Amino acid sequence: MAASTWRRLLDDRAARVAGGVLGAAALAAVLAPWIAPHDPTLQPDPVALRLVAPSWQHPFGTDPFSRDVLSRVLHGARVSLGVAAGAMLLSVTLGAALGALAAVVGGWVDGVVSGLVDVLIAMPRLLVVIALVATFGTLSPWWLVALIGGSGWLTTARIVRAEFRDHLQREYVLAARALGASRWRITWHHLLPAVAPQLAVAAALALAAVIPLEAALSFVGLGVQPPLASWGNILLDGADYLTSAWWLVLFPVAAVSLTVGSALILADRLRVAIAGEEHGE
Repeated sequence: MAASTWRRLLDDRAARVAGGVLGAAALAAVLAPWIAPHDPTLQPDPVALRLVAPSWQHPFGTDPFSRDVLSRVLHGARVSLGVAAGAMLLSVTLGAALGALAAVVGGWVDGVVSGLVDVLIAMPRLLVVIALVATFGTLSPWWLVALIGGSGWLTTARIVRAEFRDHLQREYVLAARALGASRWRITWHHLLPAVAPQLAVAAALALAAVIPLEAALSFVGLGVQPPLASWGNILLDGADYLTSAWWLVLFPVAAVSLTVGSALILADRLRVAIAGEEHGE
């Protein structure tokens, strides 16, 4: 992959803003124990401080258990973004590995991987994940990473397989073969770097898909369980107070929307940068 693709991305204002939002969200998640104004599980006064509107003392208000919502949103970012990042890395790694294997080995391996992708991609991911979680019961965040990540590799595998098959016919790969390079050396030293931009796009899209998926699972009680805070179960706490305590919905929804929107914008601008590189613009 040409370094100019990354330069194009860095020169793109929308990409910089989206990357800044994602970076700020990740930093807030990492620093949550130090910057959160209160303990996210503390219930100081379940009567007097119950459902307090946003104020200087509680900028995001409090929930039905008198817990500080800002602190819960910050700590929820650690869980929600941690699960999302882990699931994204797992899905992209699996997809890249299987897509590369199918393209490089070919033959029956390609047929098996392609057939498996065609079968699984027809199944609604959300329904499959909900069914599995409901079957196995409450899962830890690590198992959520494995389940969500293990169900999200299909698109990446298709992208990598198609890109590898295209690059395998290009002159630089044919020249490397003629010089005696093994197919695995060609894969590591030539093909993977060449498809790195597409993998970055796939990673951004996977992140954008996983964040609301984890939130949806937690919202219906099948994801992250209390006392751990996640953006989804914060929403669940406010489900019965949509009109009387709007802050319980607004702030976690804003967190999900900003991170998902930023990931989608970053993926789109990276695609534009790749297209510009290919057309020599």
